[in-house]
Amino acid sequence: MGRALNLDATLVYLAGQLQSFRDGEVPLVIQETSPKLLDVSSQAEAARRILSQPLTITVPNFREGDPGPWTYDVPIVANMLAVNIVNNAGAAEMQVGLDPNRLRRSLKDLKIIVDQNPANARFTFNDETGQIEPISASTVGRVMDVEASITAINAALLRGEHTVALSVAEQAPAVADTATGADLGVTQLIAEQTTYFYGSSEARIQNIVAAAERYHGLLVAPGETFSMGNELGDVSLENGFAEALIIYGGRTIKGVGGGVCQVSTTLFRTVFFAGFPVVERYSHAYRVSYYEMDASGSVDPDFAGLDATVYFPLVDFKFLNDTSNWLLMETYVNVSARTITWKIYSTSDGRSITWETTGPANVVPPPPPLFEENPEFKVNQISQVDYAAQGADVTVSRTVWRGGQVYFSDQFITHYEPWQAVCQYGPGTEDPEDAARKNKLCQSSS
Repeated sequence: MGRALNLDATLVYLAGQLQSFRDGEVPLVIQETSPKLLDVSSQAEAARRILSQPLTITVPNFREGDPGPWTYDVPIVANMLAVNIVNNAGAAEMQVGLDPNRLRRSLKDLKIIVDQNPANARFTFNDETGQIEPISASTVGRVMDVEASITAINAALLRGEHTVALSVAEQAPAVADTATGADLGVTQLIAEQTTYFYGSSEARIQNIVAAAERYHGLLVAPGETFSMGNELGDVSLENGFAEALIIYGGRTIKGVGGGVCQVSTTLFRTVFFAGFPVVERYSHAYRVSYYEMDASGSVDPDFAGLDATVYFPLVDFKFLNDTSNWLLMETYVNVSARTITWKIYSTSDGRSITWETTGPANVVPPPPPLFEENPEFKVNQISQVDYAAQGADVTVSRTVWRGGQVYFSDQFITHYEPWQAVCQYGPGTEDPEDAARKNKLCQSSS
């Protein structure tokens, strides 16, 4: 039984006594209240059940490769335990369970791991049969509902269950393995381009192969803006990439993924000549011979301004599939021939293109070579680490035709910086410039 002083009633009585100018005792007015909870034994028992063993959380319909399960030891569960008094139809009830706020923080971390986008099946086009053939299965996506999972976990614990499945909604892929070319509108080859990488290092070739594989058999939905960076993923040593030359901070240096831009340039060319709208494209800082090579290995200035670089997420290449059919992309790297070919299959809507280029204009010679000491080099050791290139401006204009009329037209305006050759030499090297000339390094012409 609880007791509480009724201050208002006590003050009224005291005021009457004062007004009568009489001595007397002032009785305190006390109100007694019955306890809201008379028996907590059931809640204590519920707490004991919750803490009787570890809590294990799983992904429903567990498949090989899925994350989890996750086990919360008893001390961790005890740290999350909370007791709340709630009003249930006028009667007070004690609720024992895991604190929603603490559990929510933990489940949000799991959500990052559990959530998975659905993935379409991948296909190749059989040119002989005119049919598509699956090369990798589709996967079902899932989205974890944190609030529903909190409710499910607490309800299961109160029932004495300690293995609980998260609340997860599955998302079906747009294209399953059973899809046909007729279903997708993939019936013919509509575009194909090849670029060349003669003279590439083994590391650069490794990166071209690793990047190209990301796109082989990939589908682009009608109306989709395709992001090359989104599909490329993490360019790291762990994902099969190697260190090769990249352009970074105004210099050509070694970095993971050098050569990936051979792949993005090939896609840009394919999209350009297929007549699809280009949403986002960035050129390289300077002219790179790989991206202007023809089949003979010679530099063709008509290819200047048709390169594209990707350094995701800062720099991306995007294009729009503005047709009513799916696009199927295939990539083929011929290492011995030093070629990469990109193919796009769909159903032609009759579009074609005409184009013209200014070629390299406003040509600026490269700066004089830079000679710098490298403390890691030996005496008289000298090496060229960057190469001269002329600066230039190039404007490529494209007109896309459909049904005998102009569908759209666009321009790709590119500015290439003049680039400086850089030679490094070891401490104590006498006249490094003369040594460079003798070894035909760091020449002033591009």
